[in-house]
Amino acid sequence: MKKIIYYLKVFQSFLNGRYGYILCATVIIFLIIFAEFGVIPHRQLASLLQKKSSLSGYADAIIAQCASSDYRPGCYDKEVPKLMDVISMEDAFKVTALVQQKDSDYWYCHVLGHNLSGRETAKDPEKWKEVIPRCPIGTCSNGCIHGALQERFRKENFSDEEIDRVLPDLVDICEEKSTWHPTGMEQATCYHALGHLLMYVSSADTKKSVELCESVAQKPDGRDFLTVCYDGVFMQLFQPLEPEDFALVKGKVPSKEILQLFCSVYTARPRASCWSEGWPLYADQVKNPQGLIRFCSALEEGAGRERCYNGMFFVIPTQFRLNREKIISFCREIPLFVRGRCFANGAGRMIETDTKLINESLAICKAATTADAGDECYDELVVYSQFNFHAGSDAQKELCNGLPDKWGAHCGSAPASR
Repeated sequence: MKKIIYYLKVFQSFLNGRYGYILCATVIIFLIIFAEFGVIPHRQLASLLQKKSSLSGYADAIIAQCASSDYRPGCYDKEVPKLMDVISMEDAFKVTALVQQKDSDYWYCHVLGHNLSGRETAKDPEKWKEVIPRCPIGTCSNGCIHGALQERFRKENFSDEEIDRVLPDLVDICEEKSTWHPTGMEQATCYHALGHLLMYVSSADTKKSVELCESVAQKPDGRDFLTVCYDGVFMQLFQPLEPEDFALVKGKVPSKEILQLFCSVYTARPRASCWSEGWPLYADQVKNPQGLIRFCSALEEGAGRERCYNGMFFVIPTQFRLNREKIISFCREIPLFVRGRCFANGAGRMIETDTKLINESLAICKAATTADAGDECYDELVVYSQFNFHAGSDAQKELCNGLPDKWGAHCGSAPASR
């Protein structure tokens, strides 16, 4: 009986589907009965059921189950990971891609990336390092890397001595190795995820987390991932996702009225990250072009303010659910002195979110040409061609072939640093 309940649970998504799934469910029930009476061994049954249940079938069942949800992306974030009871993490990402083909509101699936790799890591936390190289490139805004790192340390409280013991692992985890050859974006994403992770390691002590960033993200050879690490620290504070995240920062998040004072205790770079990642406190304001300019103007002119503009123009596309026309309309209203940055980061965010959005990215830059911002936008895509993709990859070729000749000639020609 337990086995029957197990198989029914595995295929409950099909039972909740529509029309064609009724026949599928009937066949499954008969197969289960045959297994219980010894006609089909249980191991063969499990294999047979998995073959019968194609990835496309899983995707259709998930879409049907979430069709009536008030917020379909949130429903997908919860339902797709349940498939990992019967399919691999890699196949769960393939199902996600199939869902995206049929529901364009789900291109931004960063939370799902967290959930899938977090679930994979939870199977055997000691193998957390092995999950990161398995994360797919160019999907779900690289959320998979985040989830693998955070799940390993999410439920632990570390003493200073224990922190010292785990630091060697954290120093090397985002570096290239025989099993992982990250793109520039993947590596930067990994160091950003370390910022999130350090908040768990330090029990949400932002000052200690900033100091730990300096231990793990500043490399002896001169490479510097400090800004993305700082961003991860403060993003964890201001943008919790899971119940554990909210519990971690409970009582530690400053109010809107004292945000500037809260951030002022840090030196220039972490202070800029603190302020910029605190944008949810000003969520209504920053969705307005002039409001965004006012928000970033609170930082001193120079690198800090530029970091704020870069960060906010990267955030805005997701607030519009990657709606190209809304992004273009927003950027057209941005003052000319940073308008090009708005279009460039909007186009870049499309590629960073999913490589299947390359055409959307190119369309944003095409629109930028009529708003005196085309050059900066296309320049950014040339950088992304080298930073986001492996040399010679199909995605890189697709992007480069779509650029006007002036930029296409230089696209993907040399490694880029950010």
